[in-house]
Amino acid sequence: MTEASGPAPSEVRDVPPAERDQRRRIVRHWWQSLQPLRADGTPNPSADRGALARLRRAATPLDILDEEAVFDLHRRLRFGRGKSDRTLVTVAITASVLARVREHDPQRKPARAAGRERFADAELETAALSPGRLRRLLAARDPDEVHRQMRRLVDLCGPALDVGALGVLILDWFDDDRGRKARTRFAYDYYAASGSLPGAGDNPGTPAS
Repeated sequence: MTEASGPAPSEVRDVPPAERDQRRRIVRHWWQSLQPLRADGTPNPSADRGALARLRRAATPLDILDEEAVFDLHRRLRFGRGKSDRTLVTVAITASVLARVREHDPQRKPARAAGRERFADAELETAALSPGRLRRLLAARDPDEVHRQMRRLVDLCGPALDVGALGVLILDWFDDDRGRKARTRFAYDYYAASGSLPGAGDNPGTPAS
């Protein structure tokens, strides 16, 4: 796939916070519907281990364009047929990457989970995602490459992530305007060390000089 034919999930515009929160909930509920256990730990009768396995194994988004779970997420996000040539591949990437997350943890936003644990770690030795891998992720535009880099992100950051935040990150990635903002924010949060602001030292309450 080439960048020119790459997907774009919606019109170029910033997403209001209420809409962003709704998309996070939709993505999270879709992910939860496939898991063997509900959020409260009870068995999930609608779980689909087979779909999860197929989504995880997909080498490219094209491998799962016939997967019902992908179309289910596409419907839940209210992406209609008219723009499916631009939205379906994005949703397939989102579904495949999310299937690799084993546990929803709202405290583990993707960039923070990938970045250094302390701002004092100037060499980023504690970062789950190395600076080189971060550059490759931020440079990715081709759908197949975004799929590879996002899967690697999940694999390196461990089994628990904020599912909704990860899903919205991928959905925004291909949008010209929101994608730039998402990548900029990701890079900032990666270096911000779990809440510390770059330039603020180890104390988040200390103003930057």
